[in-house]
Amino acid sequence: MTSLSDSPPTRLAGKRVFVVGGRGFVGSHVVRALIAAGARPQLFGPPMAEDRLADVAGAFDEFTGTVESRAALRAALHGARADAVVSCAAHGVGRVGLMRSGEAEADAAMGVNVLGFGKLLDAAREAGIGRVVWTSSTVVYGPAESYAAQPVDEDAPVAPTTMYGLTKTLAEELARYHVRRYGMSVVGLRLPLILGPGLWYQGAAAALAGLFRAAGADAPYRLEFHDHPIDLMYAGDVGDAVVAVLRHAGPLQAVYNLEGFSAAASQIVRAARECRPGLAVEMVPTVPAILFPLISGARLRADVSFTAKHDLSALVRALLQQDDASP
Repeated sequence: MTSLSDSPPTRLAGKRVFVVGGRGFVGSHVVRALIAAGARPQLFGPPMAEDRLADVAGAFDEFTGTVESRAALRAALHGARADAVVSCAAHGVGRVGLMRSGEAEADAAMGVNVLGFGKLLDAAREAGIGRVVWTSSTVVYGPAESYAAQPVDEDAPVAPTTMYGLTKTLAEELARYHVRRYGMSVVGLRLPLILGPGLWYQGAAAALAGLFRAAGADAPYRLEFHDHPIDLMYAGDVGDAVVAVLRHAGPLQAVYNLEGFSAAASQIVRAARECRPGLAVEMVPTVPAILFPLISGARLRADVSFTAKHDLSALVRALLQQDDASP
């Protein structure tokens, strides 16, 4: 186990990485990326109904618990003997997605996303963890019309208008507090809208994910979505970004925008039709409840040399191949 004065694990082979929420949608992709890098993930979280890691069983260890319990966190970190921590935890209600979960159960969202995150940071500090990497979100920004210059970088003001965005904003400030007071290395990655295998909840990405399920089944699809450009990223690229941050030996900023690419729904449909010329899609433009500003990930690229592998075409091909492989 590393001390706070040690460098984070630049070589991940043989390292033990404690992954909170490792069985979730994004977390499972982080676990796969860590395994590919030679690490031994130590999963922590509540039981999940679906097993997204069955094909890599035996390549990780697991502890059951919740970030709301200091005792469970301390016991798991002691047993895991971890070198680093990754947190992908967020409060969710069934399959409704993180944004709607925050609105439906604000107290619970605060309990997990803010207070639970704080307990995790305390436990990581007590365990002498070298680096904590966690998933924030671009929903910390306000409505797109509030930003005259886009894409926005990390210097742009945060102005959340959703409960989920508020919890992530508070978590970012909590992370900065731990950096200032204790000298911890805590790095937040502001995720855009994520698409990829294992997306199970009905959040903002569900309508777009449904397009690819329909394509895989050669079925017509009615896409009800706005046609403004939005930031998107393939789930596997999130895992690669986490690995890149863990491997970086030098100091890093407390928060970074994580940029994939931007596209509008009509561009996604057009790219899908280029791969599946017979794809029947009826587009029904809607008015977005909220539209976030496009982001710049230049700072993370400069600091850790990370660039997402998937642009629009590559993401479309990956999602179509995924659905082709589905039974």
